[in-house]
Amino acid sequence: KVNPHRDQYGWTSNNSVFAELGMDYSDICKRIIDNGEPGLAWLENMRSHSRMKNGADNKDHRVAGGNPCLEQSLESYELCCLVETFPNNHDSFEDYQRTLKYAYLYAKTVTLGKTHWSDTNRVMLRNRRIGCSVSGVAQFITRHGMEELRNWLEKGYKTIQDWDCIYSDWFAIPKSIKTTSVKPSGTVSLLAGATPGLHYPESRFYIRRMRLSNQSDLIEPLEKAGYTLEPAFGSEDTTMVVEVPVDVGEGIRTANELSIWEQFSLAAFMQRHWADNQVSCTATFDPEVEGDQLSHVLNYYQYYLKGISLLPRANGGVYRQMPYEAINEKEYSKQVKKLGYLSFVGVEGEQAEVDKFCNNDVCDIPEA
Repeated sequence: KVNPHRDQYGWTSNNSVFAELGMDYSDICKRIIDNGEPGLAWLENMRSHSRMKNGADNKDHRVAGGNPCLEQSLESYELCCLVETFPNNHDSFEDYQRTLKYAYLYAKTVTLGKTHWSDTNRVMLRNRRIGCSVSGVAQFITRHGMEELRNWLEKGYKTIQDWDCIYSDWFAIPKSIKTTSVKPSGTVSLLAGATPGLHYPESRFYIRRMRLSNQSDLIEPLEKAGYTLEPAFGSEDTTMVVEVPVDVGEGIRTANELSIWEQFSLAAFMQRHWADNQVSCTATFDPEVEGDQLSHVLNYYQYYLKGISLLPRANGGVYRQMPYEAINEKEYSKQVKKLGYLSFVGVEGEQAEVDKFCNNDVCDIPEA
């Protein structure tokens, strides 16, 4: 409204503000109700706390902000080092524990590398920060319940700390300043058949949209298999959007069944029992029913979170080509019936950049 010239590209921005504990959230909430911007980051909590259950330790007092999705607290010049796990894909904690070992080893090994920037090397060598993440949280809760999730998170966190002591000593390097996060996920969780991060699906049946370069070698096999592709709004000359029909299975609740309070509560639960870095969460809400509750929920949970973003639900979406669009079973069946065999044989050099604009729940696959 203030800058109409930004209409064509403003949706791609990823805006957050540093919130202060005890501040008045009224004005910010008016903006959030309008279009979901800005997200909030509580720098005081990022610096003072690891897992919120353990009290203030001030080990991250140098932190200056976070990555765009806010699952990693970061100092200036510091890089993210993330790896994702899927507890619901395991039949036992012992099996998951083994996955955590290799996830930890992968992330820790990456910290042994060096960049071409001495300032970055200095902070990376000192902190060895990693972020072992969990996805499919909604599916795990549906299948096992909250108490079992808490048990797995607590035991899993201890597992990572134990391995960090062993391997940091073996490598003769510092233990990681922090080790766990909750990514927003998106593309990666699709590959594992998991719901993204801690988020519940928009619907049992929905359309998942992803972006890719219009020069991508993926376009031809996707078209041959019958997937819907169309030019991306605002980037018609360079980018295409592909639509993928998804069924997350029976029994799982959907996002519109969760109140804004329950979503914040789950984010705080993960910040308490798992993430010593941060939890990336986009809480959705009905602006007509819950809009006047936003300032109250922020007032309450500002002491339990390090960051949050919010997105108003709207018929047809807040902006064009929303990454998730709920559909019914009839439409899902119609979409699936037109799909043929999909093969990426011979496709090389394509890499997905996961959750590029994740504060708006957008995930891009850019040109390789």
